Amino acid sequence: MKILHILTSLELGGAEKLLLELIPAQKKEGIDVELLVLDLNNEFFLESYKKAGIKVISTEVNSKKSPKNIFEIYKIVKKGGYDVVHTHLIHAQIWTSFVSRILKNTVFITTEHSTSNRRRESKVFKILDKFIYSSYKKVVAISEATKKALVDWVGMDEKKVEVIFNGVSLKEYLGEEKKENHKKLVMVSRFHRAKDQMTVVRALKLLPDEYQITFVGDGETREEVEKKVEELDLEKRVKFLGFSKEVSEILKKSDIAVQSSKFEGFGISALEAMASGTPVVASDVVGLADVVGDAGVLFKIGDEKDLKDKILILEDLEIYRKKSRDGIERSHKFSIEESAKKYVELYKKIK
Repeated sequence: MKILHILTSLELGGAEKLLLELIPAQKKEGIDVELLVLDLNNEFFLESYKKAGIKVISTEVNSKKSPKNIFEIYKIVKKGGYDVVHTHLIHAQIWTSFVSRILKNTVFITTEHSTSNRRRESKVFKILDKFIYSSYKKVVAISEATKKALVDWVGMDEKKVEVIFNGVSLKEYLGEEKKENHKKLVMVSRFHRAKDQMTVVRALKLLPDEYQITFVGDGETREEVEKKVEELDLEKRVKFLGFSKEVSEILKKSDIAVQSSKFEGFGISALEAMASGTPVVASDVVGLADVVGDAGVLFKIGDEKDLKDKILILEDLEIYRKKSRDGIERSHKFSIEESAKKYVELYKKIK
């Protein structure tokens, strides 16, 4: 069986990071897997994909916004002889949806990675989304919350949507139960409108001075957050690390991982933190809350006072150690191997 994943770009993001681990795991299941990337500008993961032995195909147009992608995808899929074409993220979903209506002998599926996006703020885009998702034989949602949000939005038959949880290659992240809380906070996340580093900064101002935080990641909202740090006179307590390929080590050396989001399809960063043994304090939003569950501590979205209170709960070392243990145990339910296995089973079933 030959599979082609199509991804919008290799910028830093959850779907891009997921496929870096999912594709090798699928190959171990005995299938031939390749990756087509529509836009390699601003790429972050390309070298990592090559090191992982993943064949990466690029388009001549090299732009996620160009309609020429329809013809590029058509030529690549037809020539490649793929059994299943599997798309991720909106631009890949849009252009491939046109191709799927032409190449009837190939099975096309897509994965929905989020519970919300800007398109769902306008009824005009509902028409477009109905066209897109109706083009695929199967739609995979990364959580029950993601499935419900999509079904409610486009009004599709929920039987067409199958839930397969994201997974993480736990070997790199697995740590030991933590015994002491030295009040070193960390948030691993891109700076994006869907994320909420600003609430974390406001909460830090309310916490005792010994609390510090490291933000790992970069993106469009970073400058706003940096200005807020200066405004609140927190420069000595906040570190902006930018992109890092040492996330597993950073998590293991941190005491508490904060995952503050306005909406989240799944929550890979929270899962990585739990696997490392670092207790997680996360926004109580669907998708993210489903991953963290009782193994972490949930706070009200955008509420810095509640976040501050939930962080202080972990000063009780008995609670702190329990959340560390519970996180490690819960993380095993979301292995990349299990996720890959379920995808391969789906490919074979629908082919």
